[in-house]
Amino acid sequence: MARGGADVAVGDTALSQIENPATLTLNPDQLCRFDAAGQLFMPDTQWDGLLGSAQSSVRHVPFGHAGLVIPVNERIGLGLALYSKSQFRTRYRMRHLLSPWTARRVGADLYDMALALNVGYKVNEKLSLGVGGRAELVTAEFKTVSGPTAVDFDRGYTIGGGFQLGALYELTPTLTAGLGYRSRTWLHDIAGRDRRTLYQSVSWLKNYGIPTIRLVNADIADMMLPQRVAGGLAWDATDRLKLFGEVRWINYSDSVLHKAKFLVGRGGLTFRSPIGYHDQWVMIAGAEYKLDEHWIIAGGYHYATNPVARKEMNPLSIHIVEHQITTGLRYQKDNWWAGVGYILGLPASLSRTGTTAIPLGLDYMAIEVRQMQHSVTCGFGFSW
Repeated sequence: MARGGADVAVGDTALSQIENPATLTLNPDQLCRFDAAGQLFMPDTQWDGLLGSAQSSVRHVPFGHAGLVIPVNERIGLGLALYSKSQFRTRYRMRHLLSPWTARRVGADLYDMALALNVGYKVNEKLSLGVGGRAELVTAEFKTVSGPTAVDFDRGYTIGGGFQLGALYELTPTLTAGLGYRSRTWLHDIAGRDRRTLYQSVSWLKNYGIPTIRLVNADIADMMLPQRVAGGLAWDATDRLKLFGEVRWINYSDSVLHKAKFLVGRGGLTFRSPIGYHDQWVMIAGAEYKLDEHWIIAGGYHYATNPVARKEMNPLSIHIVEHQITTGLRYQKDNWWAGVGYILGLPASLSRTGTTAIPLGLDYMAIEVRQMQHSVTCGFGFSW
């Protein structure tokens, strides 16, 4: 994390298998290894709409990861990893055009935990390959408003899985290239807890002869989370200095985070509603420097293109920070290490005035979102 997140060509902890299972072969001492890391993500998000401003009350989002490596022989390594694959949270109290005297709670809450089993195989002195499978548990809820209707989806749960592939190649004794692929995650349909109403018209409209509409037993169908491809280089520039570069492509546009499909009632009624994420490119540059035999300082720059399209901006899909600066310090001995880090997401804004792709999205015709992020990280590991 301190080096910008670059890890696909590195393999210096058991957590590297999350990015590239081929790194399981980078274990010359043939030792078992356990590593863990945590991150406290602290977003600061402001939404400016037609009827005023709202601050997201989500200010602290924890992440956790743990990995275990067990060597089988000089060519084969087994790995197990439990990690937070994504956590997506926004929560506002906002007034809307058709109910201006009521501040409704809107936002989204999605957690995704993955358990992966991987194996790495050293083909020869230069090439290693890796493969693995994973199971995922996803839970989600969301609340938003579209024109005269309030959209409430109570918390639901689903399970699914996918696979990952990786390759590692030693271009020179000091330069290594890595390639990692994480498949889509295919999930069961997710139903809200108690399968309650999805769409319910704002009740005061009944006073004007407009009936309340109840569309019950709503499921999110065709649940699929994005695939990802990552490629990178790791270079031992000197005995003390290491440099890293990495590029990633995240395929949001072919996932439920782009457009969700809802199944409503027993009559087979379906409709799609945009959540707003499109494909994202990520570019990373990082470095580590050995201050002495045990202390290592790291820094990096992480650039991620904004995945949110202006016409699809809504309270469910706002993570717009593009530029992140990372730094950290760790202490390392022969069989253990510990470290801390800090990540700054530089302030960003996104605005739109005009048409919207949100159905009946009267409240999203003229909006602006401002965001910055802070994160603190820590980690430790040991081998035996």
